[in-house]
Amino acid sequence: MRDWKIAGGVAAGFVLGCAVSAAAHMAPLALPDRAAGSNEVLKATLESVEGIEVIISDVVIPPGAQVPRHYHPGEEFLYVIEGAAIQIEEGQADRVLNAGDAYVIRKERIHAPRAGEDGARAIVFRVHVEGSPERVLVEE
Repeated sequence: MRDWKIAGGVAAGFVLGCAVSAAAHMAPLALPDRAAGSNEVLKATLESVEGIEVIISDVVIPPGAQVPRHYHPGEEFLYVIEGAAIQIEEGQADRVLNAGDAYVIRKERIHAPRAGEDGARAIVFRVHVEGSPERVLVEE
């Protein structure tokens, strides 16, 4: 039995090593070009919760640009895929978000992210009441 465990461990290690080696030699994922702003890629209602919809967007902020102050009528979940941005959100300390970082913006929290010198790009997943606006601008 012990020999099978050792052999299994060696085989698993070999497979994992091959997968890591192959991944290291793969070309980076090619993302489609997107215009600056929030580019909706999916909008759908939830079957399990009546009146709730999900919007997935590919958000692009040009280098040094700042998004106008706004809030969302629902919750927003984001994952930074390129560059960096400073998350400026009322009631919170400014927070730098780099590629690979994830962040949650709660319902109706006023925020205005600003891109770093190389710009920023994030995949954003919004959950809110069906038919409500994606975002609401807030005057200063």
